[in-house]
Amino acid sequence: MLPKMDGFEVLRQLRAKSDVPVLMLTGLGDEADRIVGLEIGADDYLPKTFSTRELLARLRAVIRRSRITTIKRTVTPDEKETEEVVVGDVTIKPASRDVEVAGQPVFMTAAEFDLLLALARATGRVKTRERLLLEVAERDFEAFDRSIDVHISSIRRKLGDDPKTPAYIQTIRGVGYMMRKPGDGLLL
Repeated sequence: MLPKMDGFEVLRQLRAKSDVPVLMLTGLGDEADRIVGLEIGADDYLPKTFSTRELLARLRAVIRRSRITTIKRTVTPDEKETEEVVVGDVTIKPASRDVEVAGQPVFMTAAEFDLLLALARATGRVKTRERLLLEVAERDFEAFDRSIDVHISSIRRKLGDDPKTPAYIQTIRGVGYMMRKPGDGLLL
């Protein structure tokens, strides 16, 4: 229904140049149309009418599959992925999945470790809840999923971090979290 060319032709031309994930959102909902869309390269096909929740779930699934494919293509772990990350007196060892605070070992669950590592590797930069979920949680999540908040709370407790005057993990209200650079002033 696009001017000058239909969505199938747009997809053909896009696939000739790129493997970017594609979810076709269209008014053509017949089985034959869905099959053609998927056969010529769409990662998913959603005919109108649909719910917002279904659209979000399908988008997440397409992104997740795309991310897994990208990871499989570049699976060789390089030094950067396995080298220790040190932020202040917190040391994170990806190769052994160990965390130390001031030289003392701290037990972290797999999810907590992955979250802490993602934040530490981006020290000084804000990570949205959605970005953190996409990076560390290999599952679907709802638009208002607050599981990240629960994990962050647990990480703070284990690090001895006070959320009101954080030394390590700063909450950026309405956005997400940031691992603070040592010595930075408190951001509100």
